[in-house]
Amino acid sequence: MLQTNLLAPGHSDVVTHVTYDFYGERLSVATCSADQKIKVFRKTQEGTWDQETEWKAHDAPILHLSFSHPVHGSLLASSSHDRSVRVWEEPTGRERDGRWIERAVLTGAKGSVKQVEFGVADAGSEPRVATISTDSYLRIYSSADPSLSDWSLHQPIHIPTLPTPGSTDEPTVDGPSNTSSGELANGGWGISWCKERWWGSIIASFSGLSPIIKIISIPLDTSSSSTSLLFLNPPQSSSTSPLTSVSWAPSCGRAYHLIASGSRDGTVRIWRIEPPGEKLRVDYNDNDESDNHVGWKGDCVAEFGKGGARVGMVDWNATGTTLTTTDDEGVVRIYKPTYARSWKLLGQMTAEEPPYEGENGQ
Repeated sequence: MLQTNLLAPGHSDVVTHVTYDFYGERLSVATCSADQKIKVFRKTQEGTWDQETEWKAHDAPILHLSFSHPVHGSLLASSSHDRSVRVWEEPTGRERDGRWIERAVLTGAKGSVKQVEFGVADAGSEPRVATISTDSYLRIYSSADPSLSDWSLHQPIHIPTLPTPGSTDEPTVDGPSNTSSGELANGGWGISWCKERWWGSIIASFSGLSPIIKIISIPLDTSSSSTSLLFLNPPQSSSTSPLTSVSWAPSCGRAYHLIASGSRDGTVRIWRIEPPGEKLRVDYNDNDESDNHVGWKGDCVAEFGKGGARVGMVDWNATGTTLTTTDDEGVVRIYKPTYARSWKLLGQMTAEEPPYEGENGQ
């Protein structure tokens, strides 16, 4: 694969996250270090990326960014080691070239907020923001305020003590929040929303040293409790290394879902998730009760990469047909399924600056 462009330098330390907006025409970059800045780049007609603006966004290193769906406007959420999430709105009119406007500061976390992600948008729905922090709590915020200054916190969910699917126990609200130094050094925390709105608000999450992905249904009512739908345990005799990343693929008409995860030991897994009451669709084989299962089902359909470098990120393309992974060695790999339902490495690239070519291309 060919490297087509480089972003203009300017960050004074390690870049921790890069994300595109919904249309892919704007790129936002956050750094982890003393500069605590967000930079926003826009793609020009010539195909280059020019810096549009930058600003100091937090009082500690920034860890993650998420753009909202356009139905909620041009919003950007950022999370940080300072235990806060901030919601920013793009300025308009005369202020267009200035820093983005801070609309809200979401607090409550008792540890670094490792990831933030806007929920899937519905016309007329409230914007939702999910966060996961090193205290292992999943927090969901929503706002019905047009000015976005007032946000409601749903009941926090302590991921390690979440009741198993089918249990009648209530989720723990006041679970332990202390995290050991070993867990902070070797653990992982991540979230990913289900992109299909048919089943309501559903999110995948993991925390700490556990290799288990937990699928959770989030109620619309902020006072109601969440429900465990499915726990994805590693296959037998498989790696139990802590997870580092999770990504829920867009379904794009499929009757099942795909979830990818990455681990500290380099293992990448792909899970096939089937919703309840159907194998292909709700009207599939209505006369065959054996295929009409009640709960959510999940199977690991692919596993590869064990023994490699720590996976930094897994992410899907817009149609959920190709998977991209990154690792600590700076290698980006792209995988695609074959007709035999195995996953094949489509290509890879390294984040290295290409050699300088002089006037003669030497």
